[in-house]
Amino acid sequence: MTKHILGEADGLLKNGEMRVFELDDAKVLLTNVNGTYYAVRATCTHYGGPLVEGVLKGTIIMCPWHHACFDVRDGRRTEPPALADLPSFPVSLEDGQVVVSLERQQPAREEINSDAATIVIIGGGAAGNAAAEELRGMGYSGKIIMLSAAETVPIDRPNLSKDYMAGHAKPEWIPLRDAQWYADREIELRLNTEVIGVDTASRKVRLAGGETVSYERLMVASGGIPRQLPVAGQDLGNIFTLRTLADADAILNAAENANQIVIVGASFIGMEVAASLKKDSVSVTVVGLEDVPFGPVFGEVVGRMFQQEHESQGIEFRLKNSAAQFNGENGKVSGVQLKSGETLPADLVIVGVGVYPATNFLKDSGLHLHEKEGSVLVNDRLQSSDPHLYAAGDIARYAVDGETQRIEHWRLAQQHGLITAHNLLGQQDSMHQHVPFFWTNQWDISLRYVGHAVEWDEV
Repeated sequence: MTKHILGEADGLLKNGEMRVFELDDAKVLLTNVNGTYYAVRATCTHYGGPLVEGVLKGTIIMCPWHHACFDVRDGRRTEPPALADLPSFPVSLEDGQVVVSLERQQPAREEINSDAATIVIIGGGAAGNAAAEELRGMGYSGKIIMLSAAETVPIDRPNLSKDYMAGHAKPEWIPLRDAQWYADREIELRLNTEVIGVDTASRKVRLAGGETVSYERLMVASGGIPRQLPVAGQDLGNIFTLRTLADADAILNAAENANQIVIVGASFIGMEVAASLKKDSVSVTVVGLEDVPFGPVFGEVVGRMFQQEHESQGIEFRLKNSAAQFNGENGKVSGVQLKSGETLPADLVIVGVGVYPATNFLKDSGLHLHEKEGSVLVNDRLQSSDPHLYAAGDIARYAVDGETQRIEHWRLAQQHGLITAHNLLGQQDSMHQHVPFFWTNQWDISLRYVGHAVEWDEV
């Protein structure tokens, strides 16, 4: 066991200060919290962000890149998008010196039997995966069944429109875990599984084909379904939405022979895909209803900044406009006719106009659903009108600033998974105890949004 003397305890670090030390080719982050020293790995377990550039508040350190949080006392992950704990290392004081041993410590986990109840999770996205991971991480030893309509294990969906679409991320980076990981933890992950109904009275989930799955507690995190444009020609070839890894691969395959790309929707996905697919020999045009991209969310000044950055890279915009129909030749799209009357030539179209909750199977469940869109109404603990059923992610609608909202963000869905896992095991956790955060990267601009603001004081 290798020990390293880092210096005199008095004066090595001030209270709340952090410093990186290179010990035997390992980068270790040393912190001082109220006179006690702690040592953890210096880089985030998500994408390797340098934690020393983050924020240390009490014993919690926040990564500067995507705001994953860890407890420096034992390296335990407390907030997503990181999945794994930080390696932590013993620190001792010997003759007034701070000494770090590189013998890795594991966070202590108390096993929770919870009557060995069967917990069923509908959905293999961010929320469902986070819940399953957290349940096992908390020591829950009961049965966990994940019913996923997807063909693949849960994936890093934000990467699809960013680095993966731009060709900077390898396919093997996209799965959050491999299939063996779930098997090793006795998480029964059932892919290509369609849920057609939930009977809350008998606590059974009905599957296509007639099978039923019983549960004591149920988490519904079935995600969203990309909206299609109800216009003529929508079923032509080379018109895509982006939700799955297969979608991304299909777009990339079509883009190899595309010279004119039209993005319908100036959404986060639309703008990120535009930046990722733009090449010198390829024209890209973004069509959006807004006066300026992101105007309703960030205001005109920030939205205009994004638009000008895209335009400086050769991307064109048709704003305050929408698609009236898609024209085609030989079964594939050849143009997008706008409501303004203009027709944009196109041999590849990506539609990014939002999603709607995938909750049709809940219509006869007796749950309280939003009357227009079918999202599940939940309280701040994500508990539905049925006390044994929780809803999370894109389908959950809850009170924010005096009105109910449904928020479609990756990290927030992961937070929903943690909250649900805690409440399924009897711990009291709510949305009020977690700060929302999302990010977007477009060209050289990285925008990070912390909290929830309906208005702002300055730009």
